Amino acid sequence: MQESESLTLGDGRTLSFAVYGAPASDTTVLYFHAFPSSRLEGRLWHAAAKSLNVRFVVPDRPGMGNSTFQPSRTILDWPKDTITLVDHLGIERFYVMGLSGGGPYTLACLYGIPKERLAGASVIGGLYPITLGTAGMMMASRIMLWVAPWMTGLFGTLMDYTMGKAARNKDPKVFEDLVMKEMRSRPEVDQQSIKDENIKHDFIESTREGVRQGSQGAAWEARLFGSPWGFELTQLHSEVPLTLWHGNLDINSPSAMVTKAKEMLPGATLRLEEGEGHVSLAFKFREDILRELLGR
Repeated sequence: MQESESLTLGDGRTLSFAVYGAPASDTTVLYFHAFPSSRLEGRLWHAAAKSLNVRFVVPDRPGMGNSTFQPSRTILDWPKDTITLVDHLGIERFYVMGLSGGGPYTLACLYGIPKERLAGASVIGGLYPITLGTAGMMMASRIMLWVAPWMTGLFGTLMDYTMGKAARNKDPKVFEDLVMKEMRSRPEVDQQSIKDENIKHDFIESTREGVRQGSQGAAWEARLFGSPWGFELTQLHSEVPLTLWHGNLDINSPSAMVTKAKEMLPGATLRLEEGEGHVSLAFKFREDILRELLGR
């Protein structure tokens, strides 16, 4: 695992990233982490990527992990950073996939990156435009998507007072207890999936790293999620294979959202897994998701 890589972008920002799986492979997947999280989320995919001989590259988004905060950024700024990263690594053609809050950025790449460079895309438990409706979404997420666009600074302050402060506490148990308490509001299948100690540790550490330097980046991202994204789903490259993975018990991003999104993406494949939630889906189907993405 190469977890402390970085490059300097044209505007002087640092883009931090990690490389997992098989670093020397000719097959590259760019993975966009959940919200709020970081490049360390790639640890959860390392074994699956290695077994399939995949170079698995995970960048920190602006203001999360070790990446510099980017004032006034938009979701459509992300494809530019992505192209800079793959060019830096000497990669011509690659796959993109995103988990949860990484979903909008995967879709943005289908809009903003030439189709000749994209081999395929997957969205796992992704968030979709709130214009598709939030029925079935847990109340905390609904409040975030409503408040953050209008009171971004206040939302960031509150988030840092809770998650950020706990993440910086010298006692790691403080942040762990906070995350596990939040998990108790999830479906039973999600709670069970986090009981594996290896998964639990990497899940908590990737989240801790996402808010360790502060919550400004995460607050701005919440603002973007609850605002117009700058593109419509109907405008995405239909020539690039796209799979939407989702659990029917997901309350972070309800299955009704992905069903409506699929109607706007006629070329996409929807894999709606019965009895799976938001977290359990990604943890149980990691190798299946990668195999499907790679066409294997």
